[in-house]
Amino acid sequence: MQSSKTSSSSVNTLLAPFLRQFQKGLLGQVSSSIPLLTTLTQYYVNQPSKRMRPCLILLMCQATNGLGSEWHVKLLEAQASTIDSSEPLSENVLPSQICLAQIIEMLHVASLLHDDVIDDADTRRGAPSVPAVFGNHRTILGGDYLLGRAMALAASLGCTEVTALVANAVCTLVEGELVQLGDIRSLDAQGRALDTTSVLRHVVAVPQDDPELSGWWEEYLQKTYMKTASLFAHALQCGVLLGGVGTHERWKVIAGSYGERLGMAFQLIDDLLDFEGDAQKLGKPANADLSLGIATAPVFFAVQEDASLRPLVLRRFNKPGDVEKMAQGVRRSQALARTRELAEYYARWAQEALEMLPDSMARRALHELTAAVLTRQS
Repeated sequence: MQSSKTSSSSVNTLLAPFLRQFQKGLLGQVSSSIPLLTTLTQYYVNQPSKRMRPCLILLMCQATNGLGSEWHVKLLEAQASTIDSSEPLSENVLPSQICLAQIIEMLHVASLLHDDVIDDADTRRGAPSVPAVFGNHRTILGGDYLLGRAMALAASLGCTEVTALVANAVCTLVEGELVQLGDIRSLDAQGRALDTTSVLRHVVAVPQDDPELSGWWEEYLQKTYMKTASLFAHALQCGVLLGGVGTHERWKVIAGSYGERLGMAFQLIDDLLDFEGDAQKLGKPANADLSLGIATAPVFFAVQEDASLRPLVLRRFNKPGDVEKMAQGVRRSQALARTRELAEYYARWAQEALEMLPDSMARRALHELTAAVLTRQS
């Protein structure tokens, strides 16, 4: 547990020792007795990465360890399990929580492998993609292997609720991909992203007499929650549960709410950078989503200003010149500025959730990380 008297200016100081353990263990966890499979599964793991999800887990655990009613039980279990370990036990982050960070990163990498096959991506992070190097069939098998390893590791933690949350995260990712592909047009309340009614009415300001555009926004927010924000939320809830927080304790709700809201902001910035980011820094070509027929927040904001762009969305930018015309329409409108405002809205909402936690170095670091999401360039 971190003292609230020390400055939170150095996020790296809080993360460095645990990230070293995380990376060392992750490489072992994704290894296989088949060398080709090891090479494939470690391909993205070994590339430079922000490690956003692991960093959030490690910081949220530091912010909440000691608050839960079962903390002392979890601490005793950790002490018993590390008697013969070469790694010293830290109360700031328990071994099970570092293991969770590895599990969530494995799920994330598995989703990247499958996404690159679906999107027919030649590059990822500025380097040849796994499908480009190993082929689609091997890439799919590599993603499946990571999912299996992640689920086995989750089960080994001995917490049925954590295992269920991890499994639910995988299911939600799959559902989100189907929404993006256009195979699902209507979801029940469990699949909806946060309070979309309030967001659409007060932040996005969709005209009430435009049900088509409202439907596009609703579907987009659902998809964003399912493909990105849900994994953030489930991961942080798992982290606090492993730190002794009970199922019905408010710390679990706070962690989940923060994760959902930050995940929405993170993806909105990602969608914005597809139009205004540096392709070299992003590691993917500009207008990549448009080229795949995917409409995101900047597109919908542009359509709100210029109705002549609507037919391009309806035909998923599949005619020659559609991608370029839509990109121009986005850039000459207020779409990018409004997308950033929407991301800032979710980030502020995430900050509000953090304020319900006790003051600590870790909480301040989470505030810093939230602000950094809005200014990232890749």
